[in-house]
Amino acid sequence: MPLKPEDIIGAWNLVDTFRENADGTTTKHQGADPKGIIMYTADGHMSAITRSGNRPFPARDASDADKARMFDTYLSYAGRWSLDGNTVTHHIEHALNENFVGNDRKRVIDHQGDRMVLKGEGGDGASTATIIWERHKPTGS
Repeated sequence: MPLKPEDIIGAWNLVDTFRENADGTTTKHQGADPKGIIMYTADGHMSAITRSGNRPFPARDASDADKARMFDTYLSYAGRWSLDGNTVTHHIEHALNENFVGNDRKRVIDHQGDRMVLKGEGGDGASTATIIWERHKPTGS
């Protein structure tokens, strides 16, 4: 059954993310216990932020190497979203990595109530990205 926008509208916390490689192996490209949030609004906007779970804090005066590591362990983009059946497309308008701007990211959704699994082309173009989200529960719930 095709998804309805209300099935995904809201805030979702990152549970896990990994790449399934062509040889059958998996790569935890954001390490163990990654962190993140994705939000979908009713008027068609979205924002996604993820980071490596083992991302160390930089020194107060971050070196160029610290800055490069922070860039490589953080993903952030925003824009509009559209839904076609069980496929959500993120139409990227803003991103930490400018190479994302103007591109679309298609993700097939396996919706499981308060959990959704998104799958689509990995950032390397050869693997399949799997991103697992749980619906955000307000503090005290």
